[in-house]
Amino acid sequence: MSTVAIVFMKEMLDNLRDRRSIAMAMIYPLIGPILLGLMITFVAGSLKVVPGRGVEILAVGADNAPDFERYLRAHGATLKPAPDDTADAVRNGAVPFVLILPKKQASPVDPIEVRLLIDASRLTSVVPIAQMMDLLHGYEREETAARLKALGVAPDVMVPLHIQQENVGRTMSLGATFLNMMPPFIIFTLFLGGIYLTLDTTSGERERGSFEPLMINPVSRSEVLTGKFCAAIVFTLWAFTVQMFSFWIMTRLVPRESLGLITLPGAARLALLLPVCLPLAFFAVAAQLVIASMTRSLKEAQTYMGLLPLVPAIAAMLLSFAPVELHSVLAAIPTFGQTVLMGQVVRGEAMSWSMISIAAFATLAVSMLLLALAFRLYEREQILFPH
Repeated sequence: MSTVAIVFMKEMLDNLRDRRSIAMAMIYPLIGPILLGLMITFVAGSLKVVPGRGVEILAVGADNAPDFERYLRAHGATLKPAPDDTADAVRNGAVPFVLILPKKQASPVDPIEVRLLIDASRLTSVVPIAQMMDLLHGYEREETAARLKALGVAPDVMVPLHIQQENVGRTMSLGATFLNMMPPFIIFTLFLGGIYLTLDTTSGERERGSFEPLMINPVSRSEVLTGKFCAAIVFTLWAFTVQMFSFWIMTRLVPRESLGLITLPGAARLALLLPVCLPLAFFAVAAQLVIASMTRSLKEAQTYMGLLPLVPAIAAMLLSFAPVELHSVLAAIPTFGQTVLMGQVVRGEAMSWSMISIAAFATLAVSMLLLALAFRLYEREQILFPH
């Protein structure tokens, strides 16, 4: 058996014996699917329309505008008296909003001065407020048309544009927003999946005193590092596989119709993430080995390792809300190109294998440079005595 295989088996067995580290490493892949599934379920439940149930309106002075009151009731709204202290009730979240109508309308043709007390900071009030505003705008359009018709003016004169929206995408905007949140979770998993093994095989062994006996054996240090690298890759891909399976389970369980999703990524689509993410796994492990080789203690290495995934994950979060069109220059940037490609995969967009190839070759090239640096650091005597 070759030296690389022996070191590889040693690191695999050592890491598998540490059940707590394995359990913690597997928690990260599950956080993304669970959190995203809960968010989708919560939002879908909030936006779900219950048949036969209209908007519940807490109004002050509804009797002062009988026509407006009839319009609201005709459109399924239920009017109830508002609490005494309306501002505090809205501010404390007891009610989503309060509608206040004037005590008296000077003339039937005068506009109705309507006040709507809201608390825009409460997420639970967004849907009722939007429904109330839709009713207000609907009454405004209907009353405008009636007044123009009474004056002998065609209502179409006040409508210079007839705007129609046609969604030609495969997903609605809300669903696409949730799908765009998958790449940041995947990046976190790729950068954290093998981090415990990488830390333990260098910084951990050095503090336990087992690193020096290993390095004084008649084997090349490059073979030792290669075995450690392969073991870290296995655990990184293991975490990635667990997360992909969890995402697949999540897409089968969450409500789809309420989000307007036409297609959710299935198993075959999620499998396309492997050629996109595999080079990124090499890049992540190579960067971890460089950090573990440069730092003087396990605590210092843990600090840098914790910061390592933040930069690509933050970029992925920004791209989820401001997607860009991928071209060869952007695809060649490690983690950036993969983030855009992952978004295209989960949204079901057409894939460009040329862009995948450019991103893969560029990321693997940078990974090889990092590995060369790690090999060079392993050859130094300071790797044994960092202090």
